[in-house]
Amino acid sequence: MKQNKDIRLLFAIIVSVLLFGSCSNDQVDDFFKKIVQAPASSIERDVKGHEQIYAVHAILRMGYKGGMIGVGPDGNDSVRAYNTYHVVNGELPVPVMQEIDIAKDDEGQMTITTERDCFDVIASDDIYYGLELKYYDQNGMLINHQFSGYPFTKDKEGYSIPDEDNATLLVHQHFFGIGNASLNKEVTDSTASNNKQQATGLQMAYPRSLLSQPTYYDRYTFRMKDGNPEPATKFSTSNIYAPEGFTLGQNQVPFNNNLAWKAIEVSGKPEALQPYAFDGKTYHLYKTIDPMELNKITPELFTYEYRDTDPVEEDLGKLFTEAYNDDFTDPDTDAPRQRYGHTVGFLRQKRSLDVGADMDRLGFKGIMQFHMSDVAFQLQVRICHILNKGQQHVGESEKPAKYCNTNNSEHSFLWDFNQIQPGWDSFDIDYPLSVRVIANAKDGEEKCFNDVKRFYPQVDKTRLWRMLTQPQDFFSQYRQNVVLM
Repeated sequence: MKQNKDIRLLFAIIVSVLLFGSCSNDQVDDFFKKIVQAPASSIERDVKGHEQIYAVHAILRMGYKGGMIGVGPDGNDSVRAYNTYHVVNGELPVPVMQEIDIAKDDEGQMTITTERDCFDVIASDDIYYGLELKYYDQNGMLINHQFSGYPFTKDKEGYSIPDEDNATLLVHQHFFGIGNASLNKEVTDSTASNNKQQATGLQMAYPRSLLSQPTYYDRYTFRMKDGNPEPATKFSTSNIYAPEGFTLGQNQVPFNNNLAWKAIEVSGKPEALQPYAFDGKTYHLYKTIDPMELNKITPELFTYEYRDTDPVEEDLGKLFTEAYNDDFTDPDTDAPRQRYGHTVGFLRQKRSLDVGADMDRLGFKGIMQFHMSDVAFQLQVRICHILNKGQQHVGESEKPAKYCNTNNSEHSFLWDFNQIQPGWDSFDIDYPLSVRVIANAKDGEEKCFNDVKRFYPQVDKTRLWRMLTQPQDFFSQYRQNVVLM
């Protein structure tokens, strides 16, 4: 037994060194000081505790609505699939697959580590984007499954019963909204022997245009009172500078990171009431939009459909051709559930595999559509740890609040992607992903092409338009790279 533990320790150390290969010796020493707390033999490869998210891998794949497929133990659960494509850019008109990596830096702050720091997308009725989020612990182990736990325990008579007090599935869900700040980015300084430096993220980065001098979209930025922007007070903590005499609704307020930092500096202080001279103009502070109000209107910019699978880390429609024991214990056998010959279907409540059982939502996989172009915004991603309880019907016993949306009884009382509730402020992780909606197919071929060309000058007009209006035909050449969602 001790030999096995020693092997696991050695493996963990090797992997950790590989992960931190670019770090200095001092950094590596500091890293190990943080994790080595006990005799070496006690260190396990899989870090328990989903709150210990160390890194994020976000994947966005373009695609379209596909046909019906059969999934489940017998393949007779008929569901609609979306065809998304795992294809590097190459000669494609626009990126079809985009990836962003995020990891904790030496200070414990989540930092972008990839060259790509923004998702570029196109608004279209025919184009969908599959978003997949993968979470890793400090040893590089995928830990998504830790959020989908539905264990069983024994009652006094020895019968297996659900252990819902320890069921992570019942208390976790991703919510997606609009944020106001971007992450720092790790960059290589070519003048400093390729040392890693950080580019500071943006502040007060509410939805804004894609002009060389961007302006805010007022509707998603400012708090309104009686149809007018509400001035800041010395007690308001989130404010934005706007030019004196600006008209709400005309999207005239420039986004400037220096102004944003100044607004942060003076907010909550007496100086917040004073005018501020900048670039030859006089500015005043105004309150930013209430977060709950912003959540309500988020679907105007994008929509999200939960498409979680069971097991959560496997692709929809995958056929298990080998023995597969998942992390769900079969209460009848007290053994891991056998998956041989099964086809991966959607995640259902209580990890049920029965056709027609209520669906569940976690948010590791989902389908997005974008509805407004010429906009940059922060897609705020939160894994909410829902501690509250509630009732589906008056007089019934309490249930986890995740399943208590009384306005959605037709869909298992679940909450939609933008319906995070007041008081739900416990998050296992909370981070932004930058998004640019660079064009809209509804604007017609010519304008759509010109808008895309601003960011991808080599784009071919004919191929772009075929991709956006005939995606099934266009993507047939990449059928070997399809990822069903």
